[in-house]
Amino acid sequence: MPVFNERPSDLSQGSVDEEQGDESTSLIKKRWTSPRGFLLIQVAIFSNVFLAGFDSTVTASTWAKIGSEYNAVNIASWLTTSYLITFTTFQPLYGRFSDIFGRRAGFFAAATTFGLGSLACSFAPSVQLFIAARLVQGVGGAGLMTMATIVNSDMIPFRERGMYQAAQNVTHGVGSICGASLGGLVADQVGWRWCFLLQVPISVAACVLGFFVLPNPEEGPGAPVSDSWQQLWEKVDFSGALLLIAGLSLQLVGLGLGGNDLPWLSPWVIASLLGSLVIMALFIRVEASTKAMPIMPLRMFRGISPVATQISNLFVGMAAYAFLFQVPLYFQAVLGESASKAGARLIVPSVASPLGGLISGIVMSRWGKLALLVRIGTGLMAIGNSLVASFRFREAGWKYIVFLFPANLGQGIVYPGILFTYMAAFDHTDHAVSSSTVYLVRSLGWVYGVAITQLITQNTLTSRLPAALSEVDDKRTIIDNIRHSVSYLHSLPVDVQVAARQVYHQGIQCSLIASVVFATVASIAALFSRGQALNREGL
Repeated sequence: MPVFNERPSDLSQGSVDEEQGDESTSLIKKRWTSPRGFLLIQVAIFSNVFLAGFDSTVTASTWAKIGSEYNAVNIASWLTTSYLITFTTFQPLYGRFSDIFGRRAGFFAAATTFGLGSLACSFAPSVQLFIAARLVQGVGGAGLMTMATIVNSDMIPFRERGMYQAAQNVTHGVGSICGASLGGLVADQVGWRWCFLLQVPISVAACVLGFFVLPNPEEGPGAPVSDSWQQLWEKVDFSGALLLIAGLSLQLVGLGLGGNDLPWLSPWVIASLLGSLVIMALFIRVEASTKAMPIMPLRMFRGISPVATQISNLFVGMAAYAFLFQVPLYFQAVLGESASKAGARLIVPSVASPLGGLISGIVMSRWGKLALLVRIGTGLMAIGNSLVASFRFREAGWKYIVFLFPANLGQGIVYPGILFTYMAAFDHTDHAVSSSTVYLVRSLGWVYGVAITQLITQNTLTSRLPAALSEVDDKRTIIDNIRHSVSYLHSLPVDVQVAARQVYHQGIQCSLIASVVFATVASIAALFSRGQALNREGL
């Protein structure tokens, strides 16, 4: 069985930097060799990374079809945000869990829970049960990327990790390409439920391979401990996790109801939004006073560069997921294309994401220009999102490929750039908490990006469809059906279809303009970010 290096984890709680300075870092680089069984370990953990990428785009290309089958497109943001809520909350907890129960336990918990959630999604008879299954899937999904990063950090020194992080990003990108290309095709040919069912065998295979090749470190972080359950409870910030789930959920309820099912001044909407603010304020208070390792350590938000990097991180997440979920909706609702054709349109642009990750890894390994990568990545996202927001009701076919490329390339570059820029701002012993904080803030951006842009689209439909369909008989029923099901558009007369699709275009365009604003804020914040090279020489 392969054995991890004895050097403690860089990205796990309580890691200790045993080698300090450029001289010792150089020695690490010269003497480090991969441990026995390294390749098989990479196959096991990267199988999960592939699943994380696959699930992100398979949902993006099929969520309109899923919502239409459940007659719930107006609340379709919950199909994604339900996953992202638990994904966001549990991501930083996996580091704590794997430190306490061991790396194997963290790996198996992530893969097993994700597989069970995927299985439940494929058989969910109602939208409510589907959302519940997505919550479970999010608990497991939170650990897929996180445990890959943690396991590799046990084996690979920080100075060597740039290319391996790039390989992880490329694997995630390949999964995204497969999700985009296969998701719509599978949904149209055999049904969207198979998009989730097909993920189960990969989860099982990863678990089986991990059982044979993935060990726990013999000592230090990642080696199982024998504390009592009370001591374990005190080490994990469960209070913060529960408050974060409650605060985000209540906030999304208010955003989902406002202007959609209820007026913005409805007592239910106001109570939901005010209640979420109270809970989030309580969450911050708990994070400031908890004796456990907090989910979001407030000490990580001190100094211009760390704060600027995290602001960029938050808005990058918002811009990325606004783009990811509005573009397929444009193809299906505005152009009237099938889920398979909409997914096929994402294949070529999706190649840009792993390409960006590869570029980022090479730059980090050779020159270490961390903050520069963040600025380039956010700039490309702002340009790319602007190009897509410029789409008219009908465009030349080449634009649907070329205009999607810059934003995807920017995402591939900026994600590892932000991660390592933020980590480099802190001591080696803080790499665990700094990396988990990056993932948490980015995931919060994903939640808000999907929720806000879906809110904009649905409110546009609610406010503008009555005027657009003023001459149509029984327009209230038709408008309600349009808001609940994209597929319903195909059953309408041509003139009514065109009018409704034009309103959809207006809503999606407003959402994409919002994504441009998000990317622009990220670009401005990136100008104040200061990174160090991986060799500590600075930029």
